[in-house]
Amino acid sequence: MQIKNLIDTFRPAENRDVGNKSARGGTASGASTQQSDRVTLSAGAQTLRAAMTAAQASSGVRAERVEQLKHQVETNTYEMNSRRTAEKLVEQESSLWERSV
Repeated sequence: MQIKNLIDTFRPAENRDVGNKSARGGTASGASTQQSDRVTLSAGAQTLRAAMTAAQASSGVRAERVEQLKHQVETNTYEMNSRRTAEKLVEQESSLWERSV
């Protein structure tokens, strides 16, 4: 890498010598060329984007179940099954890894 290229990265964009532009802002050949930028997402980023879209499309709240649990907690009848909770967490985690592979 040349030092000039390294220094150009720290200059403001309007002062950089980029592509066919001369340092004064004109074009070297007199004709303007259009270049478009392109972004490519990795597979992981695409999976995350799909998950975020799905999460935003659904409220994810089951009102009937929430009310049922709220009533159980208020009346001290709620019993937590830690083993079942742990199994569901592991199941959910492993299904996330299977989809991303």
